[in-house]
Amino acid sequence: MNEEWRPVLGYEGYYEVSSLGRVRGVDRTYETRPGVIAHKKAAIINGGMTVDGYPLVWLTRNNKRVQKTVHVLICESWHGPRPVGLVACHIDDVKTNNTPSNLRWGTISENTYDKVRNGLHPMASRTHCKWGHEYTIENTYRRPNGARQCRTCRANQGTSKYKNRKKAA
Repeated sequence: MNEEWRPVLGYEGYYEVSSLGRVRGVDRTYETRPGVIAHKKAAIINGGMTVDGYPLVWLTRNNKRVQKTVHVLICESWHGPRPVGLVACHIDDVKTNNTPSNLRWGTISENTYDKVRNGLHPMASRTHCKWGHEYTIENTYRRPNGARQCRTCRANQGTSKYKNRKKAA
C-alpha cells in the first residue's frame, strides 16, 4: 500500500500526516532569529504516549509548542475539521491503529457503545456484581436505562431498607 501524505490542519507547510498513521515534519527553511536562516529536513516524528495510551506528538510553529494526539490530527486531515461536540473515535478501539479508515467523528456516547460492542468496556465485561454474585440470565435484572443489576443484591437491598424503616419507627 502506498503511503499518502496530507497536511495537518492549521499547520500546513509545517507538518503532514500519512494514511498509515504517521506524522512528519515538512522540508522547510525558516528564520530562527533576525538574519539567521535554518533548514529543517523532512523527518518522521516519534512522539510519546498520553497517560491513556494514545500516541501524541509536539508540533511547533512560530516558537510555540503544542501537544496533539495523532488520531485527532489524522481524523481532521482525512475527515475534515472536528464538528462541535464530537470526538475522534477508533472503530476497532485499538488506540495505536491511527489509519484514516479506522477513525471517524462521533459522540462520546457512540464511542462508549463501540467499547461495549468490542468487549472493552469495563462494566460490560464484568461477570459478577461487586458482592460476588454471578450475572446469569436468572440472576440479572435490566434497569430501564439498560444497566444490569444483580437480582440477589436487589432483593437484599429491599429487605434492608424495610428493616431500617422498621427500626426507625
